[in-house]
Amino acid sequence: MMAQVPTRNWWQRNWKWCLPLAGAGMLAVFALAMYGMFSLLSGLLAHSAPYQHALARARASAEVVAALGEPIETGFMTQGHLNTTNDEGEAYLRIPLEGPMGSASVHVEATRANGRWTYQTLDVVLADGSTIDLREANGNDAGDPPARYRKALPERP
Repeated sequence: MMAQVPTRNWWQRNWKWCLPLAGAGMLAVFALAMYGMFSLLSGLLAHSAPYQHALARARASAEVVAALGEPIETGFMTQGHLNTTNDEGEAYLRIPLEGPMGSASVHVEATRANGRWTYQTLDVVLADGSTIDLREANGNDAGDPPARYRKALPERP
């Protein structure tokens, strides 16, 4: 009489391919979640008034255009943080720029009081380490936010 071989269940027959596939699936879900979070945060920074102001100033600067060429586009990863509460806030940003003739980054340090951004630092740092100051000649650039960020501000004396 021959001994009967017990039948194996589904898991016993398929674990060798199912376990790595489940691990790869979890890794893919984690990577998609990180990408989504990164995209959301980058989008929030890119739509902020300090980001838009710095980018507009860089594109309008003859020195930056001469160094990078046109068109000037933003690079892959903006770094920094933006913190606003009501009409107060602060921003520290490093925005990568790319043009046909080179790359650079815009460094922004700004504070917001009474709904108005004031830029302590608004510099383009070129690849060779030289900087181009994008602030007004008086050294203290108080930039009006773009229209979509503007609230009714009280008149200044």
